[in-house]
Amino acid sequence: MKEGWYKIEFGEVEKVEREPNGLVTYIQTKDFKGQTRLETDFIIDSTGLNASVLETPLLKDMVEHYHLPLNPWKRFLVGNDFEIIDMQNPAPEPPKKRFALFRPRRKVGRMYAAGVITLGGPNAAVDSFLGLQYVALVAVDSLAAKRGIGLRRLNPISSLSQWLKWAMNRLP
Repeated sequence: MKEGWYKIEFGEVEKVEREPNGLVTYIQTKDFKGQTRLETDFIIDSTGLNASVLETPLLKDMVEHYHLPLNPWKRFLVGNDFEIIDMQNPAPEPPKKRFALFRPRRKVGRMYAAGVITLGGPNAAVDSFLGLQYVALVAVDSLAAKRGIGLRRLNPISSLSQWLKWAMNRLP
């Protein structure tokens, strides 16, 4: 932050425009000091610490559109691996061929949630740095166990291999 390349702004986004140099975001600041114009390469959208998923327009739309059940704290109902179970979308059954030697595996779409939107779920410390790291590890491990494309379980040999590549400044 001292170098000036990272700046945190709070407010309501009024509009985002694409310009030759990147994105320009216009924000009405929370302290009502006027409009802020931010030139950025990318935008990270955080839902914040709202008390309920129903207070965030995107999450509220998901709940209403897909009829998602909520837990008693009005947060997403997630499994032990933080998957929003009611958001699974299995692929349609492939057409059956009379003499097929093999059939392609059906793929299933999955959605995982982390942070305060899972409060009341399997992890009490959902919005701490350690809690977010734990959720990321559990979710990726779950995807690897379900044979997600390009994923495999962590093990000491692959971890050491990746660390050595990092130490020698090589791409993974």
